[in-house]
Amino acid sequence: MRLLISAVTFDRYLRSGMCQMELVPLAEKYGCVGVEFRPYWQELWEEVREIKELLAAYNLSSTYACQEALLAETPAAVRQSHDYMRQSLEVAHALGANVLRINVASGDFAAEYVGEKWWQEAVAALLAAAAEKQIVLAVENAPNPKSGDARLIRDIVALFDSPWLKVTFDTGNWLAAGQDPGQAFAMLRGYIGYVHLKDMVPRPDGYAHSHPGSGVVDVRGLVNKLRQDGYQGLYALEFPGGNSPASCIRASMLYLKKLD
Repeated sequence: MRLLISAVTFDRYLRSGMCQMELVPLAEKYGCVGVEFRPYWQELWEEVREIKELLAAYNLSSTYACQEALLAETPAAVRQSHDYMRQSLEVAHALGANVLRINVASGDFAAEYVGEKWWQEAVAALLAAAAEKQIVLAVENAPNPKSGDARLIRDIVALFDSPWLKVTFDTGNWLAAGQDPGQAFAMLRGYIGYVHLKDMVPRPDGYAHSHPGSGVVDVRGLVNKLRQDGYQGLYALEFPGGNSPASCIRASMLYLKKLD
Protein backbone atom coordinates (compact mmCIF):
# COMPACT_ATOMS: atom_id res chain seq x y z
CA MET A 1 0.00 0.00 0.00
CA ARG A 2 1.65 3.21 -1.18
CA LEU A 3 0.75 6.00 1.24
CA LEU A 4 1.33 9.73 0.92
CA ILE A 5 1.03 12.42 3.54
CA SER A 6 -1.06 15.41 2.45
CA ALA A 7 -0.24 19.06 2.97
CA VAL A 8 -3.84 19.62 4.10
CA THR A 9 -3.11 17.66 7.29
CA PHE A 10 -0.62 20.39 8.18
CA ASP A 11 -2.97 23.23 7.20
CA ARG A 12 -2.68 25.09 10.51
CA TYR A 13 1.11 25.12 10.31
CA LEU A 14 1.36 25.89 6.60
CA ARG A 15 -0.86 28.92 7.13
CA SER A 16 1.48 30.07 9.91
CA GLY A 17 4.80 30.05 8.06
CA MET A 18 5.69 26.39 7.58
CA CYS A 19 7.10 25.63 4.11
CA GLN A 20 5.88 22.60 2.13
CA MET A 21 9.49 21.53 1.61
CA GLU A 22 9.45 20.50 5.30
CA LEU A 23 6.90 17.80 4.44
CA VAL A 24 9.41 15.77 2.43
CA PRO A 25 11.53 14.48 5.34
CA LEU A 26 8.34 14.01 7.36
CA ALA A 27 6.97 11.65 4.69
CA GLU A 28 10.07 9.49 5.02
CA LYS A 29 9.86 9.66 8.82
CA TYR A 30 6.30 8.30 8.77
CA GLY A 31 7.17 5.54 6.30
CA CYS A 32 5.23 7.04 3.39
CA VAL A 33 6.29 7.07 -0.26
CA GLY A 34 5.72 10.76 -0.85
CA VAL A 35 3.67 13.93 -0.41
CA GLU A 36 0.46 15.40 -1.81
CA PHE A 37 1.25 19.10 -2.21
CA ARG A 38 -1.29 21.95 -2.24
CA PRO A 39 -1.32 25.66 -3.18
CA TYR A 40 0.27 26.80 0.10
CA TRP A 41 3.15 28.45 -1.74
CA GLN A 42 5.13 31.36 -0.39
CA GLU A 43 7.60 31.57 -3.31
CA LEU A 44 6.04 29.20 -5.85
CA TRP A 45 8.73 28.37 -8.39
CA GLU A 46 11.64 28.61 -5.97
CA GLU A 47 9.91 26.18 -3.60
CA VAL A 48 8.90 23.83 -6.39
CA ARG A 49 12.46 23.62 -7.67
CA GLU A 50 13.83 22.91 -4.18
CA ILE A 51 11.10 20.37 -3.44
CA LYS A 52 11.77 18.43 -6.64
CA GLU A 53 15.46 18.20 -5.75
CA LEU A 54 14.63 17.09 -2.21
CA LEU A 55 12.15 14.47 -3.41
CA ALA A 56 14.88 13.03 -5.64
CA ALA A 57 17.34 12.98 -2.73
CA TYR A 58 14.83 11.09 -0.57
CA ASN A 59 13.60 8.94 -3.47
CA LEU A 60 10.00 9.99 -2.81
CA SER A 61 6.99 10.65 -5.06
CA SER A 62 4.54 13.53 -5.24
CA THR A 63 1.04 14.44 -6.34
CA TYR A 64 -0.56 17.87 -6.55
CA ALA A 65 -4.07 18.85 -5.46
CA CYS A 66 -5.41 22.06 -7.00
CA GLN A 67 -8.67 23.93 -6.47
CA GLU A 68 -9.69 24.12 -10.12
CA ALA A 69 -12.73 22.32 -11.51
CA LEU A 70 -14.20 20.93 -14.71
CA LEU A 71 -17.59 22.61 -14.30
CA ALA A 72 -18.85 26.04 -13.23
CA GLU A 73 -21.96 28.21 -13.37
CA THR A 74 -21.27 29.89 -16.73
CA PRO A 75 -19.21 29.11 -19.84
CA ALA A 76 -16.89 32.03 -19.00
CA ALA A 77 -16.31 30.65 -15.49
CA VAL A 78 -15.63 27.19 -16.93
CA ARG A 79 -13.01 28.58 -19.31
CA GLN A 80 -11.37 30.57 -16.53
CA SER A 81 -11.20 27.48 -14.31
CA HIS A 82 -9.69 25.46 -17.14
CA ASP A 83 -7.09 28.17 -17.75
CA TYR A 84 -6.09 28.06 -14.09
CA MET A 85 -6.01 24.26 -14.26
CA ARG A 86 -3.42 24.48 -17.03
CA GLN A 87 -1.27 26.55 -14.68
CA SER A 88 -1.67 23.89 -11.99
CA LEU A 89 -0.62 21.29 -14.56
CA GLU A 90 2.61 23.24 -14.99
CA VAL A 91 3.17 23.19 -11.22
CA ALA A 92 2.44 19.45 -11.03
CA HIS A 93 4.82 18.79 -13.92
CA ALA A 94 7.58 20.86 -12.30
CA LEU A 95 7.14 18.86 -9.08
CA GLY A 96 7.46 15.60 -11.00
CA ALA A 97 3.90 14.60 -10.02
CA ASN A 98 1.95 12.15 -12.16
CA VAL A 99 -1.46 12.91 -10.61
CA LEU A 100 -3.27 16.25 -10.39
CA ARG A 101 -6.34 16.14 -8.15
CA ILE A 102 -9.09 18.36 -9.58
CA ASN A 103 -12.72 19.07 -8.62
CA VAL A 104 -16.10 18.62 -10.24
CA ALA A 105 -16.90 22.26 -9.39
CA SER A 106 -15.91 24.85 -6.81
CA GLY A 107 -19.45 26.12 -6.27
CA ASP A 108 -22.71 26.14 -8.19
CA PHE A 109 -22.47 24.65 -11.66
CA ALA A 110 -24.52 23.72 -14.70
CA ALA A 111 -24.47 19.92 -15.02
CA GLU A 112 -26.04 20.14 -18.47
CA TYR A 113 -22.73 21.42 -19.85
CA VAL A 114 -21.49 17.81 -19.76
CA GLY A 115 -23.67 17.07 -22.77
CA GLU A 116 -22.62 20.15 -24.75
CA LYS A 117 -20.02 20.03 -27.50
CA TRP A 118 -18.09 23.17 -26.44
CA TRP A 119 -17.53 21.76 -22.94
CA GLN A 120 -16.49 18.34 -24.23
CA GLU A 121 -14.00 19.98 -26.58
CA ALA A 122 -12.63 22.13 -23.75
CA VAL A 123 -12.08 19.10 -21.51
CA ALA A 124 -10.56 17.13 -24.39
CA ALA A 125 -8.04 19.96 -24.79
CA LEU A 126 -7.20 19.73 -21.08
CA LEU A 127 -6.68 15.99 -21.42
CA ALA A 128 -4.36 16.53 -24.37
CA ALA A 129 -2.30 18.92 -22.23
CA ALA A 130 -2.26 16.39 -19.38
CA ALA A 131 -1.23 13.57 -21.72
CA GLU A 132 1.65 15.65 -23.04
CA LYS A 133 2.93 15.97 -19.47
CA GLN A 134 2.00 12.37 -18.54
CA ILE A 135 -0.21 13.58 -15.68
CA VAL A 136 -3.55 12.02 -14.76
CA LEU A 137 -6.36 14.47 -13.96
CA ALA A 138 -8.19 12.83 -11.05
CA VAL A 139 -11.58 14.38 -10.30
CA GLU A 140 -12.67 14.10 -6.67
CA ASN A 141 -16.07 13.47 -5.12
CA ALA A 142 -16.87 16.55 -3.02
CA PRO A 143 -18.56 16.46 0.42
CA ASN A 144 -21.86 17.84 -0.92
CA PRO A 145 -24.76 16.21 -2.80
CA LYS A 146 -24.28 17.98 -6.13
CA SER A 147 -20.50 17.72 -6.65
CA GLY A 148 -20.36 14.43 -4.77
CA ASP A 149 -22.83 12.59 -7.01
CA ALA A 150 -21.19 9.30 -8.00
CA ARG A 151 -23.40 8.96 -11.07
CA LEU A 152 -22.40 12.39 -12.40
CA ILE A 153 -18.71 11.70 -11.76
CA ARG A 154 -18.96 8.34 -13.50
CA ASP A 155 -20.76 9.90 -16.46
CA ILE A 156 -18.06 12.56 -16.85
CA VAL A 157 -15.15 10.13 -16.69
CA ALA A 158 -16.85 7.48 -18.83
CA LEU A 159 -17.71 10.08 -21.49
CA PHE A 160 -14.02 10.60 -22.29
CA ASP A 161 -12.83 7.06 -21.50
CA SER A 162 -9.28 8.42 -21.24
CA PRO A 163 -6.30 7.13 -19.26
CA TRP A 164 -5.68 10.80 -18.41
CA LEU A 165 -9.04 11.38 -16.69
CA LYS A 166 -9.75 9.29 -13.61
CA VAL A 167 -11.51 9.56 -10.24
CA THR A 168 -10.05 10.62 -6.92
CA PHE A 169 -12.05 8.35 -4.61
CA ASP A 170 -12.39 10.13 -1.25
CA THR A 171 -13.52 7.54 1.29
CA GLY A 172 -15.05 10.08 3.67
CA ASN A 173 -16.75 12.61 1.41
CA TRP A 174 -19.48 10.20 0.26
CA LEU A 175 -21.31 10.32 3.59
CA ALA A 176 -21.31 14.12 3.62
CA ALA A 177 -22.77 13.99 0.10
CA GLY A 178 -25.56 11.67 1.27
CA GLN A 179 -24.18 8.67 -0.61
CA ASP A 180 -23.18 5.19 0.46
CA PRO A 181 -19.40 4.71 0.02
CA GLY A 182 -19.75 1.05 -0.97
CA GLN A 183 -22.36 1.81 -3.61
CA ALA A 184 -20.23 4.68 -4.93
CA PHE A 185 -17.27 2.32 -5.24
CA ALA A 186 -19.37 -0.21 -7.16
CA MET A 187 -20.41 2.53 -9.58
CA LEU A 188 -16.89 3.91 -10.07
CA ARG A 189 -14.79 0.76 -10.07
CA GLY A 190 -12.47 0.73 -13.04
CA TYR A 191 -12.33 4.53 -13.15
CA ILE A 192 -10.41 5.16 -9.90
CA GLY A 193 -6.92 6.60 -10.36
CA TYR A 194 -6.19 8.10 -6.94
CA VAL A 195 -7.50 7.70 -3.38
CA HIS A 196 -7.98 10.04 -0.42
CA LEU A 197 -8.20 8.19 2.89
CA LYS A 198 -10.47 10.06 5.28
CA ASP A 199 -13.06 9.26 7.95
CA MET A 200 -16.16 11.14 9.08
CA VAL A 201 -17.42 11.86 12.60
CA PRO A 202 -21.16 12.58 12.88
CA ARG A 203 -22.22 15.86 14.47
CA PRO A 204 -25.57 17.67 14.74
CA ASP A 205 -25.04 19.71 11.56
CA GLY A 206 -23.60 16.90 9.43
CA TYR A 207 -20.10 15.40 9.53
CA ALA A 208 -16.62 16.48 10.56
CA HIS A 209 -13.61 15.27 8.56
CA SER A 210 -11.26 13.07 10.59
CA HIS A 211 -8.44 10.55 10.24
CA PRO A 212 -9.11 6.89 9.29
CA GLY A 213 -10.29 4.80 12.21
CA SER A 214 -11.73 7.71 14.18
CA GLY A 215 -15.22 7.87 12.67
CA VAL A 216 -18.03 5.88 11.09
CA VAL A 217 -16.60 5.10 7.63
CA ASP A 218 -15.33 1.57 7.05
CA VAL A 219 -12.10 2.84 5.51
CA ARG A 220 -10.35 -0.53 5.80
CA GLY A 221 -13.28 -2.21 4.07
CA LEU A 222 -13.10 0.27 1.19
CA VAL A 223 -9.34 -0.24 0.87
CA ASN A 224 -9.92 -3.99 0.71
CA LYS A 225 -12.47 -3.47 -2.08
CA LEU A 226 -9.96 -1.33 -3.98
CA ARG A 227 -7.22 -3.93 -3.62
CA GLN A 228 -9.49 -6.79 -4.62
CA ASP A 229 -10.47 -4.79 -7.70
CA GLY A 230 -6.81 -4.46 -8.69
CA TYR A 231 -6.15 -0.86 -7.67
CA GLN A 232 -2.39 -0.35 -7.34
CA GLY A 233 -2.20 3.44 -7.20
CA LEU A 234 -1.44 5.95 -4.48
CA TYR A 235 -3.40 6.56 -1.28
CA ALA A 236 -3.11 10.00 0.34
CA LEU A 237 -3.74 10.34 4.07
CA GLU A 238 -5.94 13.40 3.56
CA PHE A 239 -7.64 14.85 6.63
CA PRO A 240 -7.31 17.82 9.00
CA GLY A 241 -4.49 17.30 11.49
CA GLY A 242 -5.34 20.23 13.75
CA ASN A 243 -2.68 20.86 16.36
CA SER A 244 -1.39 17.26 16.21
CA PRO A 245 -0.91 16.14 12.59
CA ALA A 246 1.79 13.65 13.61
CA SER A 247 -0.48 11.81 16.06
CA CYS A 248 -3.31 11.70 13.48
CA ILE A 249 -0.97 10.24 10.84
CA ARG A 250 0.41 7.63 13.24
CA ALA A 251 -3.09 6.64 14.38
CA SER A 252 -4.16 6.28 10.74
CA MET A 253 -1.21 4.07 9.91
CA LEU A 254 -1.83 1.84 12.93
CA TYR A 255 -5.46 1.48 11.82
CA LEU A 256 -4.43 0.63 8.26
CA LYS A 257 -1.91 -1.97 9.42
CA LYS A 258 -4.90 -4.11 10.48
CA LEU A 259 -6.12 -4.55 6.91
CA ASP A 260 -7.32 -8.06 6.06
